[in-house]
Amino acid sequence: MDGLLFDPTEYTDESVRRIMEGHTCRQCGNRQIVCQGRDQHVRVSVCSVRKSGRTKSGFLRVRVDQPACILFTY
Repeated sequence: MDGLLFDPTEYTDESVRRIMEGHTCRQCGNRQIVCQGRDQHVRVSVCSVRKSGRTKSGFLRVRVDQPACILFTY
């Protein structure tokens, strides 16, 4: 186990598990690269369908190796 109290497969719906298994944010069609910084030298991956109030772009920052979510598309 990776430090979680409960195993996510126990409480995740079967149809959602089929979408998520084996996929990461790197393969998702909703992932976009946003350039930030004064001279646009920092590249950040964001999810274009999940909003966030904490980032300047307004989208949720994601890591490309994290497991895919329910909003995963090809």
